[in-house]
This record gives sequence, C-alpha cells and structure tokens, in this order.
Amino acid sequence: MNKDVLNTPPTAPVLVGIDGSDIALRALDRALTEARARHVPVRLITSYPLLAVGEPGLEARFHEAVVAESKSYLAAASEYAREQAPDVEVQETLGEGDAARAILEEAKGACLVVTGKRGKGGALRGRLGSVSAAVAAHSPVPVVVVPPSAAQDASDADIVRREARAAEDVRLPDPREKDDDRPSASETDYTGSVVVGVDSSGEKNPAVAEAVKYAVAHGAALSIVSVNGALSGTPGWFQDQYSRPYYFQEALENLSELACRISEREPGLTVTQHAFLGRPGRVLTQATRTADLVVVGSRGIGGFTGLLMGSVSQAVLGAAAGPVMVVPSGR
Repeated sequence: MNKDVLNTPPTAPVLVGIDGSDIALRALDRALTEARARHVPVRLITSYPLLAVGEPGLEARFHEAVVAESKSYLAAASEYAREQAPDVEVQETLGEGDAARAILEEAKGACLVVTGKRGKGGALRGRLGSVSAAVAAHSPVPVVVVPPSAAQDASDADIVRREARAAEDVRLPDPREKDDDRPSASETDYTGSVVVGVDSSGEKNPAVAEAVKYAVAHGAALSIVSVNGALSGTPGWFQDQYSRPYYFQEALENLSELACRISEREPGLTVTQHAFLGRPGRVLTQATRTADLVVVGSRGIGGFTGLLMGSVSQAVLGAAAGPVMVVPSGR
C-alpha cells in the first residue's frame, strides 16, 4: 500500500464535479469511463454558495434558489449518465459552501476524483474551474483534470502549440541505437499511451504506480519520461562536451532499469522510454497533446533537477491540452 495515497475500499466510487456546464459533462464522460474500468459507481457532486447579508428573508430566498438550481444540475447530469452508461451505478451528493472544500471532503470516500478544468454554470459559474488546481493539490486520492474540448475552448491547445514553436526540448539519443535523429518533445507522439514523469525516486514515486495501474486497466501502453532540467539554457557546446557522457547516459540507464522492472511485473504491458533535455513542465505539457493521460505527482523534489515536482504539476495543469492525473505524493 502506498502511504501517500488514501487506501479506499474496492467499491469506492469515482467522484466527479458537476456545475451545469458542458465542460462538466465532458468530465462526467471521463468519470463514467473510469468507473466502468474499475467496476465501481460514479458519484456526482455539486455545491451551492452560502450568502450572509443579515437579512433573513433575502438569505432564505437565495438559499432556496441556489439549492433548486444545484439539484437541477444533479438531476440533469444523472439522466445524462444513465443514458451514456446504463451499466454504471449513479450516486448524487449535494454540498454547501466552498466547492473545493466540498469535493475534498467527499474525496475521502472516493477512489478517484474527476473535475473539469473550467466551469460556468449559474450560481456556480466558474467555481469548478477555479478549484480544480486546489483539489488536485490537496486531494487524498488521485485527481484527473479534464480540459475543455477544442470546440469549447481551444486556448490551452494554442498555448501548447506556441510553446512548442518557441523552444524545442531535445530528446536524448540512446547510444545503443544507430539512429540518433530523435524527435523533440513537441514531435513525440504518445497516442495510445499513458505518460508518467519519472523523478529520482523512481518506483517510489506514487505517480509511477498509478500510471502502471491505469495503463493496465485501460489496455494502454506506458511511456516513462525523464527530463534533465538542470542543464536547460546552457550552451549547446557545454551540453555536448560535458553533459552527454554522464547525465544523458545515467538517465537512459535508470529509465531502462525501471522499464525492465515494470515489464517483469506486468509482462503484457508495453513500456517505452523517453529522455529529454529541457524544462520538465514544458515537456510533459507537450505530451498532453497526444497522450491518453499524463500522470504527475502533486509535490516533492525529484529527478527534475532543481525544480519542485509541485511546480511541474501546476505548470502541466495550467496549459494541458489533454487530461492530466495528479497523484498525491510526499505527504
């Protein structure tokens, strides 16, 4: 058992935030997929704001209105869920007050939390989007943050594309292979794979175990990614002359050893290795363009040398073009 991730019962539901928006329904679609893969219920949660103005009559009318609106969100989402996945049990929870606090409290009894990156529904307008990072940072269980589709909001994908044009992170060549012409981070295709950022803690990082478990459950491949960020920005001649013989080879050897250990435990799982020189957050953000899921730890210091893992996870969440799972770590 991993002490960083709350040990929940095998029947614990997948919790998903609902706020009446199309983006919340996109998160619900993901939650239904996760619930089906885990053979557990999906639990919908919404929360209504509280108003204290010193006028009992006004407060009562406001409370009645926001409760009715929140219940309508739950009812509509429940109907949608039953139409999309009639084989998945649907549960409902109505919270009050701060949305992040309500989700985090309910997360104690869930196996996974799914939330949209942005929300815009009625009394909760913008609330889910504003709390997704807070939930990811403090949840006792893994959190999957789902960005809007391109049709809903293409801004995140545009950010990733602009960053790709601005600076190409270099993929490290493997001396054991003849072809050293490797694609950069923005050119690497992870379609059909779960990508996990690997730091110096290796398998001790809870994100690695969750990524393996997810890939096996969903029949996906696993791509383990290491990024040397300490040398990012140094002159090319310095990297070539002094860094490659040591840093690059060490990264490749560590990845190879980790891949072998994972493959021994999960012989049916396809594991690929990717080592880069660049900024960890940017490399993993690029991966969100094509990966089925990108998995990162919530905090800690690791092989992304000189950077807090928390800063990396926040950077990835900030501009991800695809779903990101944040796993509790270093608690």
